Amino acid sequence: MLNTSYHSQPQGDDHIARYIARTGFLEGTVRGAEYLKDSNYQEILLAAQCFQEKDIKYKVRGNVLLRIYEGGTSIKYGDQIKVKVKLEEPALPGNFGEFNYREYLMRQNIFMVGSLNTYQVYSISRYKKSGLANFLPYLKDAVDKNINKIYHFPQNTLIKAIITGDRKKMPPEWEPIFQDAGVMHILAISGLHIGVIAGFLLIVFNLIPVLKKKNKLNYIIIICFLLSYAAFTGFRPSVSRATLMFTILLMAKYLNRPYHIYNSLYLAGLLILFGQPLSLFDAGFLLSFTVTFFIIFLFPLLKEKLNFLPDFISSPLATSLAAWLGMVPLSACFFYKVSFIAILANLIIVPLISIILILGLASIIISFIFIPCATILVFLNEILINFLIFFTRFFSSLPYAYKYVTQPSIYQNICYYFMIFLLAYTLTHWSKLDSKKRKNLCLTIGAAALMILFIHSYPFSSPLAVHFINVGQGDAILIQTPQKKNILIDGGGTPFTDFDVGKHIVVPYLRRLGINRVDLLFLTHPDLDHLEGLLTVLKEIKVKRVIESGIDSKDNVYQQFLSLIKKDKQITYHKTQEGEIICLEPELEILVLNSFNSLVYGTESNFNNHSIVLKLLYKNTSFLFTGDIEELAEKNLLSLGNKLKSDILKVAHHGSITSSTELFVSNVEPGVAVISVGLNNFNHPHPEVIKRLEDRCQQVFRTDRNGTVIITSNGQRYRTNTLR
Repeated sequence: MLNTSYHSQPQGDDHIARYIARTGFLEGTVRGAEYLKDSNYQEILLAAQCFQEKDIKYKVRGNVLLRIYEGGTSIKYGDQIKVKVKLEEPALPGNFGEFNYREYLMRQNIFMVGSLNTYQVYSISRYKKSGLANFLPYLKDAVDKNINKIYHFPQNTLIKAIITGDRKKMPPEWEPIFQDAGVMHILAISGLHIGVIAGFLLIVFNLIPVLKKKNKLNYIIIICFLLSYAAFTGFRPSVSRATLMFTILLMAKYLNRPYHIYNSLYLAGLLILFGQPLSLFDAGFLLSFTVTFFIIFLFPLLKEKLNFLPDFISSPLATSLAAWLGMVPLSACFFYKVSFIAILANLIIVPLISIILILGLASIIISFIFIPCATILVFLNEILINFLIFFTRFFSSLPYAYKYVTQPSIYQNICYYFMIFLLAYTLTHWSKLDSKKRKNLCLTIGAAALMILFIHSYPFSSPLAVHFINVGQGDAILIQTPQKKNILIDGGGTPFTDFDVGKHIVVPYLRRLGINRVDLLFLTHPDLDHLEGLLTVLKEIKVKRVIESGIDSKDNVYQQFLSLIKKDKQITYHKTQEGEIICLEPELEILVLNSFNSLVYGTESNFNNHSIVLKLLYKNTSFLFTGDIEELAEKNLLSLGNKLKSDILKVAHHGSITSSTELFVSNVEPGVAVISVGLNNFNHPHPEVIKRLEDRCQQVFRTDRNGTVIITSNGQRYRTNTLR
């Protein structure tokens, strides 16, 4: 705990993190450099040495992650550079369950980040040191170049992934099929790779007469090779775990001592956590140790139960099943997906990737000696890679190959593992127990099952839940009804950028909640910050009904939106009108208070006043969703009188000064106001609007500061919950 606390914060008054939110000249040595072509920037890990603010220089230490835009630069590992940058903390997650980038960098001892353009790089001096730490990056670069020389695209990208750990340049359609087939672990350098390499070296040494008699020397050679490979790949938790376990095994053989596999697993975990205690919260660490433990724990039991099958089938099947049972809750937790086909897929994919890995390593080593000889292995390996992709695509396309699931809570995960241990104990000891103990064991299992069912079902009645999703400068609102209907109002968007809000924020948010179907989708108006994310939603989530205002926009994104709706024959499309009432469930309805109206608002290209305005009524609780309406539409809505009053107000147009007039807010009389807003150049939300809302409301929330805002109601009372 002390070690974790120490590593969780910057230490010392001279740490660069002490200069947060300050702009100045930063000097240091480059400890990592990677150009990301798709994002058009170079990512630099800088070991800071000096920070200059005005005319004052401070000696500093610590790592800073820099992004250099405008095509990147030719900065390389070991260079000494000077840049002008504003230092910032890494971004926090914007929504519940999202990837925590700040904690991810913290595990790598990085507490500061910065972004700059090439003209802000003031000096680069080529500076190289000798030594292992400086040799490894150059070796990686040489290996990368040789892979590109001898392998064709896209096979070269898979070889890079399984040997160097770089899978950024893989075809974008490959990663999803590996996830769906449940064999994503083969793309990350893991214990499987270390096991294959160690096993192969043992076989080779046993085949060479000279080395066969020198077992102890062989063990030392293999240990050195494995440690070198672990250093080459950056000591990832899974690689470190496998390397340490094999090292302990080989040292036990070297010393003629008995080998205890559980002790080696625990010792590996202890050593990793002693050096990097924050690895305990790393997905790779948890998956690697959990899956390994379950293979050790369940393999003998499953092998015994599968003894009716031939050994060459029962052994790999028992291994695959044991690994799957250990991985299921973690897979659901980290990826919101469970692959059922993984049990079968691993029986074919794992032996295939083992051969590809060995041929890949051999071809790379030979390429440094004689490239024509390496091309023979490459030819064979590329055929095997094509087979690998074929089988992976086949398994992922099978019906019910995988299922998206709700992100489980820690209590559900504990209950799952408890039941696995209880059932394993029962199967192992059943024949040794007398009738009384069997009866007690059955009662224990029954009680545990009821407890799990209770935890899973609680609370027994679902409230209405409204999620104001943080999509930056845009709107996306999810409504979950008591009868489990899902309604989505807008989908966010980032105009003039390549960032896909639907792919990276909205769809993952729905997946984490176990939502695979949207019953009703509203597009308030076709501005990109409300529309863009819905394209991905329509592609990846089943949508039953789409309602929009019917604004005739010629924008290309809006035309894509209509095209996707027409393509899916199961979607019901409807243009709504002011005054329409949509009955969803008993005591739950939606009123359409505003829609496209050319007579009142004209046909100007600004669609804001034509936004659909919705009022959600659930018993005695009401929500008002105002889209991007401005003063003219607000004045028109005042004619509704008391019908406008609502408990919760979604503030119009991200808090713009052109909306939320004094008269409108006073007529709505909201208890809570929620502003969906992000980084922008429009002065949203305007200070006057904020003051106006704070004077009238009990609480005012902003998604840029509070993250996700969730409001739940039983129809009589409501409560709010925010990420921050």
